[in-house]
Amino acid sequence: FVAANAYLEAQATMESTPRIEQTSTTKAMMYPAVEIDVWCLIQVQPDGTVTRVVDFDHPPLFVPASASDPVPSVDVTLDPSTGLWARIYHPPVSTDKQLPLIVYVHGGGFCLFSPGVDDFHRLATRLASATSSIVLSVAYRLAPEHRLPAAYDDLRAALRWLSNPDARQHLLASADLSRLFIMGDSAGGNIIHNVLASNEGPKLPGLKGVVLLQPFYSSEERTESEKASDEQGFLTVKIADACWVLARPESNEPRTRDHPFCCPPAEGLPDVAVMVVTGGRDVLSDRSVLLTAELKKLGREAVELHVFPEEEHAFYLPSQEREALTELMGLISKFVS
Repeated sequence: FVAANAYLEAQATMESTPRIEQTSTTKAMMYPAVEIDVWCLIQVQPDGTVTRVVDFDHPPLFVPASASDPVPSVDVTLDPSTGLWARIYHPPVSTDKQLPLIVYVHGGGFCLFSPGVDDFHRLATRLASATSSIVLSVAYRLAPEHRLPAAYDDLRAALRWLSNPDARQHLLASADLSRLFIMGDSAGGNIIHNVLASNEGPKLPGLKGVVLLQPFYSSEERTESEKASDEQGFLTVKIADACWVLARPESNEPRTRDHPFCCPPAEGLPDVAVMVVTGGRDVLSDRSVLLTAELKKLGREAVELHVFPEEEHAFYLPSQEREALTELMGLISKFVS
């Protein structure tokens, strides 16, 4: 979000702003009779026309993978039929021992960004380095051109790919699939939860833990943190609602935030270690607290809740070095180890 804002400010000083227009096949009746605007990065007209102001697959926001970086990375195609790809990061460690594997799913309200976007590339790089793990960052298809469950299907495909012989070529023999962790921030946390809660995904016998960073949940009934929102943070109730309008399935009932995708059941998460992180100023903070409480009521003992009292949504993305980010990486490293 910080990178996007910086990009838009820079574009304001230029003669023109590149625009990429795509027409969605979604029925116009799915949209209200007003334009939907998400962070000034994507606009959707009532007739279904989608205008993406920024191309996240090209510079200046897109960072190419590089084998020569301190944390080497490479882009790989996971499913040519859908265009699914991922970026793999190898930590800067010299060891013959096998390393944990973290499958990471980025945020963006289901509608924005990719693993190559500067903020998410930097986060995955730091994650690999801090945890001494191989990181697989998944580039799922985006709404509204590809409504849910497309992103869920893409994560399932990425997890199936792990058992593909092609995966061993890219992950190298150093990836220990018996020490698998799945981590997602914001919408990525929702994607992880829904995939793990379904019976459609692959079996993951090596799954050791799940990390949910400010997971993106919702319902028609507002929580206290949502009611208290001053609509000034990175994520506001208005923007969250707009993302759900763009992402919800066009045919499934109910066509509201009470759709099962919006708030999957806590019991759907596998009985493995779960780490939940939120910010005290995050509009979604109450939903993370409620999830943790529900898991503990189910008798789940390996559940951690970490609240950063002064932080807003997506506090881990800003490019500058921050104490909260350093603390978060330490917590995740300890969780993985």
